Amino acid sequence: MLEKPRPSRLRRLVDVLVLVYVALILLYIGNRLIIQDRIWLVSLFSSFSLIVFLPLPVLLVFSLLTLSRRSLILLLPILIWLLVWIGPRFVPKSGLMVDANTPTLRVMTNNVSHFNAEPERIPALIVSQSPDIIFLQEVELSTESDVRAALASAYPYQSVQLDDMREGMYTAANLTYSRVPFVSSEQIDPRIPQMPLIYRNVIEHDEQQIALYNVHLLSPGSGYARFTDRINNYFIRYALDYDDTARNRQIDALLAFLADEPLPYIVAGDFNTSDFSMTYNQLTAQMNDSFAESGEGLGGSWPAARVFGWPAFIPPIIRIDYIWHSTGLQSVKAWQGAYTGSDHLSVFADLTLQK
Repeated sequence: MLEKPRPSRLRRLVDVLVLVYVALILLYIGNRLIIQDRIWLVSLFSSFSLIVFLPLPVLLVFSLLTLSRRSLILLLPILIWLLVWIGPRFVPKSGLMVDANTPTLRVMTNNVSHFNAEPERIPALIVSQSPDIIFLQEVELSTESDVRAALASAYPYQSVQLDDMREGMYTAANLTYSRVPFVSSEQIDPRIPQMPLIYRNVIEHDEQQIALYNVHLLSPGSGYARFTDRINNYFIRYALDYDDTARNRQIDALLAFLADEPLPYIVAGDFNTSDFSMTYNQLTAQMNDSFAESGEGLGGSWPAARVFGWPAFIPPIIRIDYIWHSTGLQSVKAWQGAYTGSDHLSVFADLTLQK
């Protein structure tokens, strides 16, 4: 009787690695479904879910090379899950079909970054895309007057909201620009923890008033400072310091406030919330994500590779910048804008009123 050949060392190693990987994936899925975002480590992995799949193509290649049927069978459900979850994002969306006579609003949002070394890129992008409404976050106060002067003639309606939440780190403001006249513009207190007074700007478009809100929520990567005195790498510090408790309180309060907004509204800005996170589902339960409606691809907006000295072809990992809108509005088209010298990419959307 012939003895069955013993698998090679490489194949045995691949089988072990695949078993460990599948066990970790199952652990992640279980925690994501049960614990959700209530523990920082689970929330961190949920926010950066794509990283969980990075070992998958490598393990698939080695499983094929070593002819390990067992490993291929174990990896197949994970591959199917990835394709079902991520694949639809790359299917072209037609958006809302409108004719050329339908009035639309082109909206732009961009966290332009207080350490932006190329702020001249911002007005250049605005000129090329010609948005009607612009939401900018984290505009350094020392350059604010230059930015405002560059856009003053095309966008005469403006509001400036000082970012008091971050005054211990830098001095910046959130700026809202509009070609469309403000029917009203007032500072309000939305009772959002750690967020200062914000502007509620109201415009009239196609005989309908629309409320505008410019939002910049707290970053979850500035929490407990567990090991920051020992580690210099920004991304490692971000992961180890991850704590989204304060940001989640802000989201709860923001949604409670918007529930009482009587007008159709647009809320745009840096939400510091990944669209892979469970918290994102809380936002989509009340508002509509323009990019999810009519954008194509992953739409990652952070971090922009060039700011960190990486090759420009590396795409941003996650999407944390949004143009949200209420019922009464619909997204026709949404897309990422060009690099503006910030660690965030800009986001655009064409919106129209529901008829």
